[in-house]
Amino acid sequence: MPSEPIYSFSTLRNRLAVRGSLVALTALRIGAGRASDVTSNDLPVLRDALGAPFIPGASLKGAFRARVEALVRSVAPTEALDLEEIEEWQRTTIAQLKQDEDIQDDRSLSAAIWKHSSLIDLTFGAPWIAGRIFFKDALVDRSLWFNQFETRNGVALNRDTETAEDQRLYDYEVVPAGTRFDFELVLENADAWQLGMILLALKPWERGEVQIGGFRSRGLGYVQLVGPSDHTEPEMRYSEITSIDDVLSLLADGGGTPVDATQSAAWRAAFVAALRDPKTVREEAASA
Repeated sequence: MPSEPIYSFSTLRNRLAVRGSLVALTALRIGAGRASDVTSNDLPVLRDALGAPFIPGASLKGAFRARVEALVRSVAPTEALDLEEIEEWQRTTIAQLKQDEDIQDDRSLSAAIWKHSSLIDLTFGAPWIAGRIFFKDALVDRSLWFNQFETRNGVALNRDTETAEDQRLYDYEVVPAGTRFDFELVLENADAWQLGMILLALKPWERGEVQIGGFRSRGLGYVQLVGPSDHTEPEMRYSEITSIDDVLSLLADGGGTPVDATQSAAWRAAFVAALRDPKTVREEAASA
């Protein structure tokens, strides 16, 4: 098969799929705004059309990206831009690249953008480049869920007197601890360092250290990513598309083979190398 540059999206080169269950270790709240029904809680949780709770893929991606950004920024600050830096980058760097005499067509512009983008943006996306990682909405496991919700009481506090405000009581709804949601993450057309980034970033999820949703300062939102049973790792399958057989396998049954320790170690090493010398990694990929 003809090879395509890593910044190209026209050809599917590889695919990593991660599947498992997301278990709520504590009560979980993904808010749906204020209720207008007088019989409802003041702050209900988000529900699907059938009334079951779910976690939007956007919420999962946001929590996942925020944790990775914080860690990357601690060792390579320019590789995880904040909102103001992103807006400035889009306003100035993109404009400069388009005026560069060496930029003759869309492909050369794409290569230049790749070389100048941060590691985080190249993986999760930015206004000027598409992301390579996708999260499905996490639907509740209906075989283990029987319409259970909890209602809790809250009260607004006066920050000056450190006492409760009069007539500021409210109710809020949560999904109880133990609720399980289906989890699926897909990473496509990734370089080795991006695969290493994602595998390492999943480890806090597997240990149950990550919080998602609202009211996290109250201890809500701790989740753990597990496999088919609570004491197994999530399923990770990797497909590299280099032949017709690979294409047929991917179309027929999703394809891929389980990620082994050797692959995982190599990808992690590539991510470490990218953090140490991100400029060289980007330039090598863009010129490949």
